[in-house]
Amino acid sequence: MLAFFIYGCDSNNKIWEVFQEKDLLKHPYASRCGDCHQDIYNQWKNSRHAKAYISEDYKKATHNYSKTKCLNCHIPLELSKGEKPQIRNFHKEDGVNCVSCHFSSQTNSMHGPYDVFSPPHPSTKDEDFRKAFICSSCHQETYKQWKKAKVEKTCQQCHMTPVEKKDLIQKFPFHWFHLAKEVYNHEFKTGKIKDLKVKVKKEGNTLLLTITNNQIPHNFPTADNGKPKVYVFVETFKNDKKIEEDNALITPKFAFIYNKPKILEFNFFEDFDKVKVVIYRKLSWQKKKEKITEKIFNFK
Repeated sequence: MLAFFIYGCDSNNKIWEVFQEKDLLKHPYASRCGDCHQDIYNQWKNSRHAKAYISEDYKKATHNYSKTKCLNCHIPLELSKGEKPQIRNFHKEDGVNCVSCHFSSQTNSMHGPYDVFSPPHPSTKDEDFRKAFICSSCHQETYKQWKKAKVEKTCQQCHMTPVEKKDLIQKFPFHWFHLAKEVYNHEFKTGKIKDLKVKVKKEGNTLLLTITNNQIPHNFPTADNGKPKVYVFVETFKNDKKIEEDNALITPKFAFIYNKPKILEFNFFEDFDKVKVVIYRKLSWQKKKEKITEKIFNFK
């Protein structure tokens, strides 16, 4: 009955303002948003966005915060679509928090992909939240690479896969005010790589290894900053006995471009009749390499 009454009120009626919580439009801590959006907040707490400022990797890369060029994207005030955001000089430990992405000072409201009634704060439906463009403020280089790939799948579909249809709000009585919806996963997961297309060609004691990134619709590895790496290890065998080994290190500057074959040449001293190729990745914050694929090729 309460929900029906509020929905029935004219938009200019002041009754619904009883439920407004003014501090929500003043860049509160992420935990304040978690009072109502508990599920999303708990997802965000496990994300790299939440650790954007406090991670040991970031402290080290910035020489204990003495380098400031990365602050725009590690403690952003709010989205500036297509342009780097302004720096937020408060609640820094929150990193990329809720209001960094969802609050707009232009409309003085929270923005999101749904048209919802939200008594605690004004809410504006923004279709850009379903588009890769919304990520381009900070992930500019990766966004350019994605555009060149010319695929329909967006950043959100890979990195924010909807968890399930459920309430956006878990706080009484506000969870009564709208139907359950697909809730996008705010852990911003990197995702697993199923495979890469690998071909080999033997020319004497030389191995030509062709690797195609046919799965990830941007460069691999990719980073506007940070130092992700891909490792390619090759072992040669003769009559099932290991003879030699070699490796190649791939950085963002020499990355595998989507659907564009990249040839790596390995020269060995001795002849071989079998090779094993193992490919790993190491994201900027990972301590250990992660195996992507392992393949055996015979030349008998």
